[in-house]
Amino acid sequence: MKIVHVVRQFHPGVGGMENFVEQLALRQVAAGHQVRVATLNRIFADPDNQVLAAQEQWCGIDIHRVPFRGSRRYPVAPSVVRLLRGADIIHVHGVDFLSDYLALTRIAHGKKLVLTTHGGFFHTSFARQLKQIYLKTVTRAALSQYGAVIACSAEDERTFAPVAGDRLVLIPNPVDVEKFAGLASRTSNNIIYFGRLAPNKEVIRLIEWFAGFAKEQHDSRLIIAGKPMGVEPEDLRRRAEALGVADRFELHITPSNDALRELIGRCGIYACASSYEGFGLAAVEGASAGLFPLLSEIPPFADTLGRLGYGQMVDFQAPASWPASYARLPQALATFRDEVSVADVHDRVAPFNWDSAMPRFEDVYRKVLGDTSRRIGTVEVSVMDRDTAVSRILDAIDKREPALVTFCNAHTVNLARRDSDFRRQLKEFLVLNDGVGVDWASRSLFGTAFPDNLNGTDFTPHLLGAAKRRLSLFLVGSKPGVAAEAGHVLQERYPHLTIAGTRDGFFGPDEEAALAADITASGADLVLSAMGQPRQELWAARTAAKISRPIICVGALLDFVAAKVPRAPSMIRRMRLEWAYRLAQEPRRLAGRYLLGNATFLAGMIRQKLTGTRI
Repeated sequence: MKIVHVVRQFHPGVGGMENFVEQLALRQVAAGHQVRVATLNRIFADPDNQVLAAQEQWCGIDIHRVPFRGSRRYPVAPSVVRLLRGADIIHVHGVDFLSDYLALTRIAHGKKLVLTTHGGFFHTSFARQLKQIYLKTVTRAALSQYGAVIACSAEDERTFAPVAGDRLVLIPNPVDVEKFAGLASRTSNNIIYFGRLAPNKEVIRLIEWFAGFAKEQHDSRLIIAGKPMGVEPEDLRRRAEALGVADRFELHITPSNDALRELIGRCGIYACASSYEGFGLAAVEGASAGLFPLLSEIPPFADTLGRLGYGQMVDFQAPASWPASYARLPQALATFRDEVSVADVHDRVAPFNWDSAMPRFEDVYRKVLGDTSRRIGTVEVSVMDRDTAVSRILDAIDKREPALVTFCNAHTVNLARRDSDFRRQLKEFLVLNDGVGVDWASRSLFGTAFPDNLNGTDFTPHLLGAAKRRLSLFLVGSKPGVAAEAGHVLQERYPHLTIAGTRDGFFGPDEEAALAADITASGADLVLSAMGQPRQELWAARTAAKISRPIICVGALLDFVAAKVPRAPSMIRRMRLEWAYRLAQEPRRLAGRYLLGNATFLAGMIRQKLTGTRI
């Protein structure tokens, strides 16, 4: 796969986003992907404002840089588009000009886009109200052009859910948990903060909190280590001196990894007073070292401590609460050291690691590219050939899983657009492609057709014939008597089948519990639901877990099998014009579905192609 990461700052820049892109790109290179990073040609924090090389290779990653104008908050760099050539997927990091511009020009460059939020643009309180308006207007419109929006924290998920909708997927920010593993002291009361020295990190607040704690804990020191990014080191030194803790305060500017490892080894606590975090990567790195986390009361840190199962939160913005935090900390630290071993720490931080996250990024890419599923309108249609689909369903039958299977054609897409309940329930189904309409949409949106046409009327009999053991069915749907007739035909056609029971489709909600009990008592391996969309899917979704066996929604199959409705001749079916044959047979009933419906579907696909929106 050819992947381009677009990020405003990268090597030799230092920061959480830079580290994230570096780790992701390095692992993708190791997995055999072709990776390049498109970034800006100057580092914001560089006092010399040096222009970096337009192209460089670093650790197997091709770095391409472009010039920009404007501020670091919204650096304007339209030439980034030329760096997208040849890419299969573009992974944009952060919400800024780059993400907006690539969305605006998506029709021109034609690339599949994925975005990781990285906290959005809420890292400071600057213009917070204006940012909210921007999020709900410009950002909402921009995100409509992205195939997936990856929230890197639960806080980002909450922030972006209203504007990203069903594109949003949560992949908590992975961390290199081995980098500092086991370095922390199990006896020291020294406190360390490492990370960017930026305004939102509230390092002065941490120094002020420590000044009070130092009076209670005479053997504790505060170590600050990081790169200045909006905070002057001298301001920190002056504040420590003014508070009388200069002799117990250390400031290390941009330490190397080796130097930072030595500093961590002298400490037992990691503290961060940050007022805003997209995720809080350094806090997890500190925890992976075995440091006890002492963190501000913000949602990302609450999520982190919840996942770890230990640590202490402090309201660093409320000095009146600090004495209580001083009193709690020694006991909390002692309990941590008594009850959480080094091995336990390793187990607690393991879910944060990159190994567990990498398959999820790969899965997102594959879905956006249409390799594993393709979004047609609002419906996620699986990409499978016939043999794979058969194998998956037979496996669910063997395991008695409450699997749900249905088929998506143009009518399904139109129904899902109008019916929110149907649309929501389809997310629980294995949805297979059915017909020429969704095949055309797949070619238009993803550049290729589905592997096979898996229309339910042909696929389901093939599935029944492919079973290599005795198989019992329960048939539900159609008019009274039709299911029983269809059952007789199926038994004659496939001697290994047993019809465990039948029921017509004319039953109300008050009869569903009894029907579920009948299906369970029958011992059927598989249920065929033939009541038309969306009723058959809604009933199946309510019933599958109760009966603990798969349900396949098959539309008019029972009517076809029982010869109540004629099928098109084989030549017409091979031409994929069975819809036209059915329309000619029942023009009054089907004109709305096939004439107006197909026009609606076509218009929706054109809109999705041009704008990226769901229809």
